[in-house]
Amino acid sequence: MPDIFQRIRQEKNPLPAALFLIAATALVYLSVFSAGFVWDDYTSLTGNPLIRAADGLGRIWATTQPTDYWPVTYSTLWAEWRLWGLHAAGYHADGLILHGIEALLLWSILRRLRVPGAYLAALLFALHPVNVESVAWIAQRKNLLAMLFSLLTVEAFLRSGLAEPNASPAGRAPGSGKWYSLSLAAFLLALLSKGSVAMLPLVLVGLIAWRRTPTRADLLRLVPFLAASALGVAIDIWFQRHSAAGVIRQAGGPERLCGAGLALWFYLGKALLPLRLSFVYPQWTIDPARAATWLPLLAGASLTLLLLWLATGPNRPAWARPVAAAWLYFGLMLVPVMGFADVYFMKYSLVADHYQHLAIIGLLALGAAGWSHWRSDRAAVVAAGLAVATLGALTARQARLYHDSDRLFAATIALNPGCWMAHNNLGIDAYAAGDYATAAAHFRATLQYNPRYGEAANNLGNALTQLGREAEALAYFQEAVRLNPELGKAHTNLGNALIRRHQSVPAMAEYEAALRLDPRDAEARNNLATELLDAGRTDEAIRQFQTALRFEPGKAFRHYNLALALAQAGRSADAMAEYEATLRLAPDLAQAHNNLGLLLEAAGRRREALAQFEAAVRLAPSDPQARGNRGRLRAQIGL
Repeated sequence: MPDIFQRIRQEKNPLPAALFLIAATALVYLSVFSAGFVWDDYTSLTGNPLIRAADGLGRIWATTQPTDYWPVTYSTLWAEWRLWGLHAAGYHADGLILHGIEALLLWSILRRLRVPGAYLAALLFALHPVNVESVAWIAQRKNLLAMLFSLLTVEAFLRSGLAEPNASPAGRAPGSGKWYSLSLAAFLLALLSKGSVAMLPLVLVGLIAWRRTPTRADLLRLVPFLAASALGVAIDIWFQRHSAAGVIRQAGGPERLCGAGLALWFYLGKALLPLRLSFVYPQWTIDPARAATWLPLLAGASLTLLLLWLATGPNRPAWARPVAAAWLYFGLMLVPVMGFADVYFMKYSLVADHYQHLAIIGLLALGAAGWSHWRSDRAAVVAAGLAVATLGALTARQARLYHDSDRLFAATIALNPGCWMAHNNLGIDAYAAGDYATAAAHFRATLQYNPRYGEAANNLGNALTQLGREAEALAYFQEAVRLNPELGKAHTNLGNALIRRHQSVPAMAEYEAALRLDPRDAEARNNLATELLDAGRTDEAIRQFQTALRFEPGKAFRHYNLALALAQAGRSADAMAEYEATLRLAPDLAQAHNNLGLLLEAAGRRREALAQFEAAVRLAPSDPQARGNRGRLRAQIGL
């Protein structure tokens, strides 16, 4: 990296230009420093047990516990967690620094390739609003790292001289040269940051073809890159299939081909006219049976063939070769995110702004190169200035949406009212804030747009319970279980709703179903134990209370419930120990003082019992039981 900055300093007046690029980038992203965490930042970072664990680094690299095998990304977050913890500003600052470095690297690479307008291309990349998702959303740190190491791969490959016109001397061994080795190492780091860089070896072939005809020796040198790419893709697919995501979508080959054609033109449109950018775009309905559905794919293929023909023909126009190169790069880097293979976010939308983070630099470089041919004209300078200012303003506005999840999802719904994921998350936030009516409205909207989402039915049941609408809540818990029988918490909530309607036997069946799905569900186990105790199955209840306590230690009410069961079983000494444990955790629990007092009195320890009754009365002066026990024992002692 220092070498890159040294190269920039060696250019004519490079430092002011570099400082302006960094300052402009920081200015448009200024709002992220006051932003927090959004949506799956919890899954990737704040609630990720591998990030929090002291031994998490080893588990990130050497186990199948991560959702995706991107150990470089998770390792950086693991290290940053020890610096920033729950202070989001630190992560946002690091992301912005990475984005600035990438813009400088892009400038360096384009100059090395002698692409006109290299600085403008880097500036447009730094300020383009489709990149906001990658910079302002902490969970997309993988995008920034993948881009960083991809650019370093290209920079080192160019420095190796293998793409020069006089490269590839006969007999040169594959893998020779420090820059070649550094390029391969950078590519491995890119793959271990995010798998969508898998097409980069073909870009390296394109870099050689830009200068000269690739030879057999060139292909041999690229074999390690291609092998690493294939292995990385295989690992990514394995992790996707073995994660808890389940089936993301059901789509056959024709549907995926048509979707890829639509995606290509969608991303081109957002790159050229970045308006109405949304965190989640409407999900597409793709019907391959309709002839019109194939038109975007046919148009993309036709344009590609036309550009290749123009670029390689004997009378090729001067513009054909760079346009073809930019178009091929753009399409090639989009292939991993076009829907041929599913990634989790495609559950909500087949397209996303962050998917074109790697691809967009081809279009921006082409646009800047085209501008450079008429930059001597004052109108060209004004046009470039307006483009940069407009993109900067759009980026600043877009970045402000990432202040928090509520703002982001509200903006998403304004553009995409049918975004059931946004409604569900807004409902979760409203529920956490105690606004159960608003939460219920969002959960109803979620089910309106996705009637088969059992999680939303369960959430709506919870909100209705808080609003006192028990009958409706019960119906939605039953619906949640019907829609998703594997949703353990829905079984638990249904059991709770049945208990409130005094239906103990079916409630216990629901708790048992929840425990079959998740044996560590302490709530379901505790509630099942309570019903077993009421049914006189004391020994079973004790075992369940003890197991719940083992899975969720340090909970006063768990010790209290176990004490009740032990006392009912006649195990007074064990019950007293559990009441004492309860009071160490919750010394203000009057009923525990009273119950412990009764056991102490039965054991003949009347003075200790009286102290417990006194504490119970002090904490609950109007409790007739505690007052009666205190008065009775005082009379017996003669006080």
